[in-house]
Amino acid sequence: MVPLAFGQYLALADGTRTMDEIARIAVQEGAPAVPAGPLRDLFEQLDGLLMLENGAFTAERYRRLQAYRDAPHRVPALAGLSYPAKPEQLRQVLDAYASRNVSPQTAPGERLAGIVSPHIDYMRGGKCYARVWRDAAPDLKDVELFVIFGTDHNGSGPRLTLTRQSYSTPWGTLPTDLGLVERLAEALSSDPEVEDHPFADEFNHIGEHSIELASVWLHHVMGNRRVTVLPVLCGSLNDYVSGTGEAAGEPADLPHVAEAMAILKEVAAERRTVFVAAADLAHVGPAFGDRSRVTQAERERVKLADRWLLDAIARGDRDGFLASVRSVKDANRVCGLAPIYMTLWATGETCGKWMGYAQCAADDENGSFVSIAGAVLYRP
Repeated sequence: MVPLAFGQYLALADGTRTMDEIARIAVQEGAPAVPAGPLRDLFEQLDGLLMLENGAFTAERYRRLQAYRDAPHRVPALAGLSYPAKPEQLRQVLDAYASRNVSPQTAPGERLAGIVSPHIDYMRGGKCYARVWRDAAPDLKDVELFVIFGTDHNGSGPRLTLTRQSYSTPWGTLPTDLGLVERLAEALSSDPEVEDHPFADEFNHIGEHSIELASVWLHHVMGNRRVTVLPVLCGSLNDYVSGTGEAAGEPADLPHVAEAMAILKEVAAERRTVFVAAADLAHVGPAFGDRSRVTQAERERVKLADRWLLDAIARGDRDGFLASVRSVKDANRVCGLAPIYMTLWATGETCGKWMGYAQCAADDENGSFVSIAGAVLYRP
């Protein structure tokens, strides 16, 4: 917690001013005068907490990234926090969610190609996770490769961020396909806008929950069967749908991303591959920046908008899905936009069904919510 009097001072700390200049300008702009000693103490505390983007922060970030890369595998960030770290306890928890769901129905197509799975915590989304993964399970027995597109909540966009690390769960390690990582890295490195595009945001893999929470369910349903995984974090596509005009055209127009997707389609034609979007839907209410708590009418409006998205997903309609989000300028903050778009792009022509829709409370007053759903996609 920082005293309100320091607020304007912090707002001026953008790296272009000395501390004396910050103090002078803040007072000129109407902030109360703050003695030099307490102001210096504040910045020293922020520096010690690595909350200033300076040499100390950069060095620590590099150290942690190297430790992540040098480790035998990616350590689960949420094991023991969001879900049990002990294998048998975790199995019992996930089985309990699954036992409360109806048995899966017959698949509506020939071959499973894609899955949309939530990435919300299991306490709120467990029933939806169980529904979609139980439905998909019978068609996963011969899968050799899972490509998991997850929302990068801290990443820049549009960007596909790779890692050479393998994700682990309490049941062991899901090995990453290193050969495929190198092929995609070469394609993505042609991006003229971002230096080292495929790994520029790799640090975000360390704590990002989207791929991790989907991977645990994947490992649960696959059991001891040997599979390889390609974890890909997806940066925001907000510039394409927010109406700001900052991005022209479509994400598919980016040549480096298009080349990477062409590689994935080629691989999927050679090996039994399933693409997974670890993705939630709307984020609405004061918890996400809205001025007032959601009303029942607002919930119904969002539910209808989500229905349009889910129907487009079930049709395998990538352009229609993007257009639906764009039509409301992403007013509902669909944080799964990028991974779902990439999954629909990679799977190509599909048909399927969605299931398990829910609006999950996002604050103690239930004035905000996150909507979720699952989907399975089949090649006709």
